[in-house]
Amino acid sequence: MQGIGYTTAVRRPPLASTAVLGLAITIAFAVRVIPNYHSVMTNAGVNFQDNDSWYHMRVVHNIAAHFPRQSGFDPYAILPGGKNAYTDPWDLFIAAVAGLFALGRPSDWLVDQVGAWLPPVLGALLPIPVFFLARRLFGDSAARWTAFAMAVVPGTLVWETHLGIPDHHVAESMLSACALVLLCGAVENGGRRRLWRVLASGLLFGIYLCVRPAGIFVPAALSIAALVEPALAPFVAAALAIASAVFLTSSGSIWAAFTWLTLAGSTAVCLLAWALGAYWRKREWPTAFRLPAVAIAAAVAVGIVAAARPAVFAAMVETVRRYLPGSTSSQSYSVGELIPLWAVPPGGAGSLYAALGSVWVPALPVLLYGLVTIWRPRRPVFVLCAVWALVMTVAGVLQMRMWVYAGPVLAVAAGVGCAWLMARLPRFQTAISLSTAAFLLATSIPHAISMSYQDGGPRPDWHRALTWLRWNTPEPMGNPNAWLQFWPALGPGRTFAYPPSAYSVLTWWDYGDWVNAIGHRIPTTNGTQENAASVSAFLTASSPEAARQLSSQLSARYAMLNFEVTDKLWPPIVQWSNHNVSRYQRMIRAPGPSGQLMPLIIYLPDYYRTMAVRMYNFDAKPITASPILSVFVTKRVRDASGSVVEALDSEEKFISEEKAREYRLQHPDKSMIFGSLDPMASCVNVEGLPWVKRVFASSEPTAPGTVKIFELIP
Repeated sequence: MQGIGYTTAVRRPPLASTAVLGLAITIAFAVRVIPNYHSVMTNAGVNFQDNDSWYHMRVVHNIAAHFPRQSGFDPYAILPGGKNAYTDPWDLFIAAVAGLFALGRPSDWLVDQVGAWLPPVLGALLPIPVFFLARRLFGDSAARWTAFAMAVVPGTLVWETHLGIPDHHVAESMLSACALVLLCGAVENGGRRRLWRVLASGLLFGIYLCVRPAGIFVPAALSIAALVEPALAPFVAAALAIASAVFLTSSGSIWAAFTWLTLAGSTAVCLLAWALGAYWRKREWPTAFRLPAVAIAAAVAVGIVAAARPAVFAAMVETVRRYLPGSTSSQSYSVGELIPLWAVPPGGAGSLYAALGSVWVPALPVLLYGLVTIWRPRRPVFVLCAVWALVMTVAGVLQMRMWVYAGPVLAVAAGVGCAWLMARLPRFQTAISLSTAAFLLATSIPHAISMSYQDGGPRPDWHRALTWLRWNTPEPMGNPNAWLQFWPALGPGRTFAYPPSAYSVLTWWDYGDWVNAIGHRIPTTNGTQENAASVSAFLTASSPEAARQLSSQLSARYAMLNFEVTDKLWPPIVQWSNHNVSRYQRMIRAPGPSGQLMPLIIYLPDYYRTMAVRMYNFDAKPITASPILSVFVTKRVRDASGSVVEALDSEEKFISEEKAREYRLQHPDKSMIFGSLDPMASCVNVEGLPWVKRVFASSEPTAPGTVKIFELIP
């Protein structure tokens, strides 16, 4: 933007920049550690904060037991089948740091401590790469503001990089940002500096793809930049070639086929853009016609790659579609990090503040300016960064997970916007700087603290239940040391031969990795959501015979359920079974204390017949209908927003189901619902489950947070 200079020279940052960078790192670290320190560092040990973190720590503990070898298969991941594991540099890095501190094999306590502390340390260092990127592009003032903005960006970026989240998200953000900075340096330097920067950039992009094999949008964004500015093409092609060589070490991932296809297509596009750009310059043809020619050639190249691997290409397109907003897939519906920006509570402008704080205010004009000027002739690195910013920002709007990439983009744009304002009003620079910094802090830090403060780890009830499971149930592999054993990868077409003692623990996918990492037992489903449909079919089954057959197919010997399975998680569980939640519950409206219409849930007979409710709510015992049964008469009304909704008109009570049925037959003109307002008070009689026995409850069986363990008798 006009008024902000740039430089390509390598020089030491001035003292003011160093001080601001140090302040930004301090703020970023404090936000990521202080709010939830006591939630993570508990008397029972480190309470990691999400499901994927427990998965990673299970892998890290296994690596630490026989460092540096990483098991290629995990029989504890899921049953049936187990899971082949690809080499993940992030898990290896955590184990290596723990081993370095211990000068050998680290203790379990040290491994957990390193896993908990590495994410906030690396997250606090994110201001460094964005500082140098902004400095190269826009100068010292923009770099200082960028570092400051990076420190206060709230939302997903804070959550995924705070204390107790040893998932690979922080590695994704740091690796991609550093690789981009190095690639920009390669474009604008010569000689050995260019060479080592291209090598380092390709190496980091390769490690990034090993950490995040599904990150196909990164090579795609780089190839788009090469299309727009062919001067970038040789550097991007070289970096992608090096990245491909590095990715050979992790090509066993389930996403590897997509990654290889994207790398091949992106490299081909870069080579075509390079060749056509050179030909255009040689012929001295108008630049305006070059981009359409390159785009057509790129489309042909991508078409050839797709034709060479049509099944892989079709599967990749379908996978991308499944995770886009509006998809009806169970994954997009039940995974919180996949929701779009506009779906973040409370909605509207409030979603922007909740997810991004106020950093978007100075950033938005800069992003729009970059979008409309991207086609103008200018420095190639501007084009590279503008395309990167556009791709990552759009991705962040579509999916909250992508703010680990879009967050640094937002910080750079905010830094440029703030620096531009300072340059336009030099006489008031001090006052504007202080007020801008205060504004960003006051309107962003509270959101960042609120995000970091949330406790996403297992509650004490879960820890008690999983600890009981570990020490009071048979070892499924027959060997108590099997959990830390080195397991080589299975060859193509091979299956793992489980011993006769093997069994699974049936629980919902949200808790599967806890069963593995804390309980040292084998879940029926896990964070990958494999077998989730079968588990859903069991939980929603109304036929005991069908449910028993499903549990046998899953080799389930125990089941772990909590209140959320029959409450908050019930809608996604039902969707996984391809049923409609209206079969089990009806949401209507009823007048509240002030006369306003409030939500009211009516539980229908089929709800009480499901295995989940019979087991958790009633401990698999026979259910006797309430002595007084209700029929809810409803009518259509308009709520405060003008929408037509179903509202409660009256509640008729009866002493038996037969009387309630007679009433409904006598009034066919009325809209009526037969059910109960209490999930613990059934409206129908249901037989017990003699093959199900509750063997553990973490608290009083009727307490809301209780986790129950049931033995499923063959």
